[in-house]
Amino acid sequence: MSLLFSISGLRGIVDRGLNSEVVFKYARSFGKFLKSGRVVIGRDTRQSGKIYRKAVIRGLSAAGRSVVDLGIVPTPTVLFMVRKLKARGGIVITGSHNPIQWNALKFVSSKGLFLTGREFKSFKRYMEAERASRSQKKEKVKVSTLGLKEHIEKTITTLKPLTSPFRVGVDAGNGAGSVGLPELLEEMGCKVFRLNCRFATTFPRRPEPTRENIGALCRFIKSCKLDIGFACDPDCDRLSIVDENGKAIGEENTLVLATDYVLGKKKGKVVTNLSTTELMDYITQKHSSRLYRTKVGEANVVSRMKSLGAVIGGEGNGGVIYPKVNFTRDAMVGAALIVKLLAERGTAISEVIDSYPKYYMIKRKLIIGKDKFEEKKEAIIDAFRGKLDFTDGLKIIGDNYWLHIRPSQTENLVRLIGESRDRVQIENYISKAKNMLYRG
Repeated sequence: MSLLFSISGLRGIVDRGLNSEVVFKYARSFGKFLKSGRVVIGRDTRQSGKIYRKAVIRGLSAAGRSVVDLGIVPTPTVLFMVRKLKARGGIVITGSHNPIQWNALKFVSSKGLFLTGREFKSFKRYMEAERASRSQKKEKVKVSTLGLKEHIEKTITTLKPLTSPFRVGVDAGNGAGSVGLPELLEEMGCKVFRLNCRFATTFPRRPEPTRENIGALCRFIKSCKLDIGFACDPDCDRLSIVDENGKAIGEENTLVLATDYVLGKKKGKVVTNLSTTELMDYITQKHSSRLYRTKVGEANVVSRMKSLGAVIGGEGNGGVIYPKVNFTRDAMVGAALIVKLLAERGTAISEVIDSYPKYYMIKRKLIIGKDKFEEKKEAIIDAFRGKLDFTDGLKIIGDNYWLHIRPSQTENLVRLIGESRDRVQIENYISKAKNMLYRG
């Protein structure tokens, strides 16, 4: 499947389904769907982004929309500026954590949020009913270099600079965060050491900032004797951390650390998804606060956060959502919250992590369809005793573990995630569930 259109946006493999004319068509339809006003756009560093930027501008202009072009900026910067400028909407041209051959359009509402499920369905219906127009309209494009500066200033104003500096390493993977993430940390008062922090059309590592992909940053932190390291994905909405010993502590801990800091300042409600670590339960209980879980997906988390008035939320893939700055996953804000935590604790990042209970999480992608999952679901329920949650696929919560099995909404695969205090137990349970899903 080379072209996918879902609540996550339009994505595909460059020149295999996704091309300039397709991008033009979707941008024009989105512009008409918005009906009036300015539209903010931005992109990551991929080579195809240069071409798709022109197609997006042509499409929005054909719909009669004026365009504010932020250039290469983090995805959260586009959402922030839609709200700041009171724009009618936004489009982010980014393949995010996907491999370099992919690219995508992410659609933003006037609220500075990705489209909700209801808004996406309305947009999809509009596209299906729309008739193509041959009329040409003059392009009205304003190129703005202020978006990143505004985003950084808002973060600094909200969180305040550090009183004691840290030596911080940053690996932005030569993506859209290559300027913003280091500059924010410098404005916070850190001494920043850069690795892969230049805009480039190719990436020096796999885009996802997972443990397996950030070995170079681990070695960099250790050799330079730095206090902490941060890695982000190409559009700078997901954040991963390396401790002072050069050990990757896992992207699951990013939201945990940020939440620990925020709840230490103000108790309140917290929202995350069903696949995020149980350490979130520990942190919220420690601060006498309440945790709510939703289906996987940023739109689901944000919707629940807004309805509850949550003080923080996010997902276990390194996505931190801090409403005081931005209602979207924001690696820059996540990094700022975590250096504030370290400054106030006056201790090393490894010591903070060691103070938490130890959990072991395993994530697997199984190349099977939704039908196979449905066929095996009852057998899996019988094999793993525990509390059942059918909110998003199947989650089984046992005495000392949980398993979450959910078919992808956009790909022909099933995600299998499990966590336990006992490493051997969860390895065995994941292996057992995997074998049951593949068998027969």
